[in-house]
Amino acid sequence: MNAPKRPSGNPNKANKPNKTGKPNAPKSTAAPRAQAQGPVRDKPKTHVATDASRRRQHNAHAASASMDEDELRVQQMVALATAVAASAVDRQGRRVGQDELERMVRHALRQRDDDTLYEALEQLRYDDVRGHGFLREVVEESADIVVLRRGEKEMEINAFLIPMLVRTRGGLREEQALADGEAFDALRESLQQAGLESPKARVVLVHHLYHPEEINALSFGEVEAMNRDAFASLTDKKVMSVPAIERSMRGWPATTFSADDEALELRFLLGFALKDLDDPFYAVPADEAAADAYFEQRAERFRQWSQQITPLMQQCLTGKTGAQAQCQLHFLYQDLLHGAKRTGNAEYRTLQMLSELEQGLAAAGAEPAQATAVVALEEEGDEMRLLVVLRGTAGMLARSELRLEDDGQDALWEAADALASLGVAGVRLADGFDASGQALRERDFPAH
Repeated sequence: MNAPKRPSGNPNKANKPNKTGKPNAPKSTAAPRAQAQGPVRDKPKTHVATDASRRRQHNAHAASASMDEDELRVQQMVALATAVAASAVDRQGRRVGQDELERMVRHALRQRDDDTLYEALEQLRYDDVRGHGFLREVVEESADIVVLRRGEKEMEINAFLIPMLVRTRGGLREEQALADGEAFDALRESLQQAGLESPKARVVLVHHLYHPEEINALSFGEVEAMNRDAFASLTDKKVMSVPAIERSMRGWPATTFSADDEALELRFLLGFALKDLDDPFYAVPADEAAADAYFEQRAERFRQWSQQITPLMQQCLTGKTGAQAQCQLHFLYQDLLHGAKRTGNAEYRTLQMLSELEQGLAAAGAEPAQATAVVALEEEGDEMRLLVVLRGTAGMLARSELRLEDDGQDALWEAADALASLGVAGVRLADGFDASGQALRERDFPAH
């Protein structure tokens, strides 16, 4: 539940071994080898230590100690996250031990110790759902928002994404996306002109349109390193390379769209904003009603921007605008990297599910109003799946199955809302489906 997955995709490097180690292999019970025939030299009965043997012995002990230390760090993080999540919130909205947990997470990020973070989250996933959710928030925010010093001044830099759903004829082409340099520069400038970022901030967009597999492949440590790259690039005139950002552009996977196919694809714009810690533009009011109004105003500015920017974005993606572009755009909300990634993936997943169900209904010659939807979550190993079955009077009409990477309960509510918008007669909940497709412990879907 609410499971953070290790980054998917191909990071072009070998996977590291599990730091917790594996059980020692049992000693061999094979029979001893026969003695070699012929004369055998006498072996010395004493051992003389050499520098090389001492180094080997030291390295063997160091490796064993390192594994113990790695496991200890995981257990310390798990215990602290559990305790902090269970503590009360003070007047400043902080919890007892939260500062220490945040320092521990930031240290792991600086050390590129992703294994400790993922192993702690994986353990909490099964042992303490509340601690898991709290630690995930701390880790994601620490990776997405980094405070660094330049001279005597501390500044904040954060990584943000703008997810978009793009419907085209034949699919997007990587070599064509963002190829128009002037259009791309205008796109970057529009973020501040539309009030999405502070006029005092320094904002950059990465000149690459990201495929979901590229974004999903980024680890927590890689995102933090990208923030540091962007900070150096924006504050140091001598910086000529941004290796972490360059590594993030792994390239799009091959597609199978033909020229006449109608393709719906998810893509991300990635940017960085460097700002003063006390910039009033980003100050959220303490009063709850005022805070709600603040975020609603930001959302309204985003809606206006997305409408105004559509022709320019079409030019950036296809080199054409209007009807010639054959490109329809739906912008989701701008957010910090991990939040926007979840929003984009969930929306795209829902649309895939609806498309699959609509195709099934069409093949069965049925309308949505003639079907009842049954949804279920099934967990197999460390993988969770959402199953949706549309059922009519004569049996199953359509079926969809989705692998989940986030909170399964949230996915259930999203699926129910999407199915209601499809126009089905009703939505029901089940514990799963048996081998013959019959729902297990079916009941009414709870009120939301």
